[in-house]
Amino acid sequence: MSRVVVLGNATVDIVLNVERLPVPGETLLAGSMLRCAGGKGLNQAIAAARAGSRTTLVASVGEDADAAFLRCALANEACLEARWLVTAFGTDVSTVWVASSGENSIVSNAASAQALGPEDVPGLLDELAPADVLLVQGNLTASTTLTAMRHARTKGARVLLNTAPIAWDMREALALADVVVANESEAMTLTALTGEAAVRALLTSKTSVAVLTLGARGALLADADGVTALSAPTMTAVDTTGAGDVMVGTLAAELAPGYPIRRSVALAVAAASLSVTRRGTSPSFPTPSEIDALRAALAP
Repeated sequence: MSRVVVLGNATVDIVLNVERLPVPGETLLAGSMLRCAGGKGLNQAIAAARAGSRTTLVASVGEDADAAFLRCALANEACLEARWLVTAFGTDVSTVWVASSGENSIVSNAASAQALGPEDVPGLLDELAPADVLLVQGNLTASTTLTAMRHARTKGARVLLNTAPIAWDMREALALADVVVANESEAMTLTALTGEAAVRALLTSKTSVAVLTLGARGALLADADGVTALSAPTMTAVDTTGAGDVMVGTLAAELAPGYPIRRSVALAVAAASLSVTRRGTSPSFPTPSEIDALRAALAP
């Protein structure tokens, strides 16, 4: 049975809801605050599991109350197993400002995430199988991420690279990925191009599928059949935080059993669109029953 293995970070998110994002030097009072589980790795693992894939999250945390909070947050996630590497650093934290328009700004630390080293990879990912999908992002160090991608290839597993955040030179990572997902700013950084030209440029000799996410405008899919535009359903956004992670995690879950790529990207776009109608990161993610309803509503 195929599964998704997510190698990434896990954070405690402190979400502050404000009327607008502050300008440099300005202090604002938040209307409300939410504390929830987050981090790209953890978010994408939840999304993949809720989309029905057997999912394993591999992430590092401290030995503290925040780590206990994250463990508790995942305790009731069916299909999701977490493998925690305990580091000498405190569990990573993200501060998230969310404006009334749904726009957000995020600052995270990554000391615990980046303590996971390339020497840890073989033991943590030894069970990867040819039917599996390894999902990685940019929160870990370049050496750890590249080692994991190469290890997955030796196991025959497919590799999905989400280019967020771009904290190091990702050119080598692009060459190791079977599937790449980037947003518009990331694609511009990586290719110096926009739109269809950018998503085409993300395809390499190894990469057979590239997805350029466009927020409320949906996504562009590039594969052997060319470039396809996939629209997003119209939604009223209240918080866009984590929507990209829903998109990536849902796509990974559809890739693992080998579902058709266009339908898989369409489902991922629909799931991400639903998440922006609710506040918070992981608390906003579609439930398994909602994913089933979205899947059923897709055109054959």
